[in-house]
Amino acid sequence: MDDFDPTRALPARFYRDAELFELERQKIWHRDWVFVGTVDQVAEPGDWFSADLGGQPVIVLRDQSGQLAALSNLCAHRGTLLVEGTGNSKRFQCPYHAWTYRDDGSLMAVPHASPDEVDKSALCLDRYRCDSWNGLVFVAMNAEVAPLSERFEHLDDVVGPHRLAELHHWTSQRASEEWAANWKLVMANAMESYHLFAIHPETLEPYTPTAGSYYIVGNEHAAATGGSEDGGDDYVLLSLPPNFVGVITRGTFLYQVVEPLGVSATRVISGGAFSDTDPARSSAVSGFLKRASARVSESLVPDFLPEDRAICERGQRAASGNFEPGPILEIEKVLVDFHRYLRSRLMA
Repeated sequence: MDDFDPTRALPARFYRDAELFELERQKIWHRDWVFVGTVDQVAEPGDWFSADLGGQPVIVLRDQSGQLAALSNLCAHRGTLLVEGTGNSKRFQCPYHAWTYRDDGSLMAVPHASPDEVDKSALCLDRYRCDSWNGLVFVAMNAEVAPLSERFEHLDDVVGPHRLAELHHWTSQRASEEWAANWKLVMANAMESYHLFAIHPETLEPYTPTAGSYYIVGNEHAAATGGSEDGGDDYVLLSLPPNFVGVITRGTFLYQVVEPLGVSATRVISGGAFSDTDPARSSAVSGFLKRASARVSESLVPDFLPEDRAICERGQRAASGNFEPGPILEIEKVLVDFHRYLRSRLMA
């Protein structure tokens, strides 16, 4: 692929090119840290959930020693999915032919095989890097990727006072939708606040005015931006490529996650973490986000997500054409960090 200028909008081909999408799967989703879930999903030994890394099925678990781990979710026999959803167990049994694996990935049982027919030691499930940061769990298929703590260390001073690791993730109040848009369109829309006044004039702009947004710190690995609330504390917006964006207010952490399904299809997952703080003591935005998350179980998505979905899908329809990419403004500077991330992964 040709190089591109990270200080300008992405060329339209980035949203429609099938070969580029495959390159992203290989160099981003299969080679970098990817957000998969939260520590509350694997709170106890034996807890597990299934995840997807750019089409590669993964099991994320807490083993019997209490350590986070990640295994391939494909049976070493004929590649069948071992598990789906969530659960708690010490071993994983394939539903097809009952090949059974321990939670360290080792193969322990092959029904109806003669004693020397199968070398169990050669048929273990692949193990991947797995680590957590402030309650968020990440998996990397690449054993040589830099430690997670190094990746986000420039955010520590910003995130530390909010004590994210102490918040409780409401796993029962997550919503998932499929949007007809490229994953990069969805990520870019989630991380910049420039569009709030135009796309969310009633749902977000009154609480988080566009004019109050500002850049805090960032690089190609992650960025933090902020904004002034209407009559309340400032909020912090974390952008953690390739697939996580979250907004922090007092006692509240609402996030959006993307999973690429195809060039023009993305699974968008929304969720949240909260403290036990009395909602009456929360800031204006914090209260709004709590109410929005509470409505997830009733209406599936917060009020502003349909507006985001509509503009992202509109952008995808426009990707059939070509245009001369315009400049990234100071108010959307976080996109320069995102574009540098893409360039560093794809051009390496």
